[in-house]
Amino acid sequence: MNPQVVAFIEMLKNTIPADTPKMWQLTPAQAREQSERFFAPFNAGGPQMAEVREMRVAARRGEIPARLYVPKGAQAASRGMLFLHGGGFVVGSLKTHDRLARELATRLAARVLSLDYGLAPEHPYPQGLDDCVDAARWVASHAAALGMDRSRLVIGGDSAGANLGAGTLLRLRDEGSAPLFCAAIYLYGRFTVGETDSLRAWGDRELILSRRQMKWFAQAYAGTGAPPTGPYLAPVEADLRGLPPSILVVGTLDPLLSDSQLFADALRKAGVPAELHVYPDGIHAFLQMPMFDMTGDALEKIAAFVRRC
Repeated sequence: MNPQVVAFIEMLKNTIPADTPKMWQLTPAQAREQSERFFAPFNAGGPQMAEVREMRVAARRGEIPARLYVPKGAQAASRGMLFLHGGGFVVGSLKTHDRLARELATRLAARVLSLDYGLAPEHPYPQGLDDCVDAARWVASHAAALGMDRSRLVIGGDSAGANLGAGTLLRLRDEGSAPLFCAAIYLYGRFTVGETDSLRAWGDRELILSRRQMKWFAQAYAGTGAPPTGPYLAPVEADLRGLPPSILVVGTLDPLLSDSQLFADALRKAGVPAELHVYPDGIHAFLQMPMFDMTGDALEKIAAFVRRC
């Protein structure tokens, strides 16, 4: 196994007490606090921004908090990105993904708007997705004020955020919007609702992401109704024609490996250019962990892909 991943796993064993509750044993509020504590050390350092601005995005349920990252050297009309953080639709925040947003802003030479969409169970499906759809339209209509070039807008996210990114693109298309984004970035996303080969292989390992945790996320996302299904939740089942060129990144130790592979195949069959990068021994959420060489390599591959947009 990659020695950097081995060292990371050993660090987790040595620093996290054995009796620490699993996320699925906590309340959503407790899980969010646990997630922010866990990722706090990984957010230290990294690129400095020319500006970081707290914002509010107008949406159907009211104003949504967001954070705009402006990299150093940004031009008056830079490439723009709408970033949707991961966390199983239940946890995750602007804080947990702060460094990743800064890395993307710097590597892509883009102004990045990170969205604090509504989390479940307070905001069950499709409320979080509604927030993302509304934010996508808002970014496009306010691109000039944000310093973004409307012809070079990108959407992307990790884990649940990748799912929301795909769902947003499908909703925009199905609801008659003109194409708003020239490229999509999907980082180890969940694109199915069933059992997959990688979930069977790694779902019980409790390494960042597990089957129990995913079940807990899904129950919260469903709210009081039946478990949500359909193409906006499981994009691999959707008609994907007309979606923008896409790059997918995932690791071989991730329970969601199969999701990225299946979604990349589905995109290609629909005529959508899809570039898939699979990292040996990569774990879920590795792009939030700057100590891995694979993280820097993946960011460079994403930047090279987006520069063609």
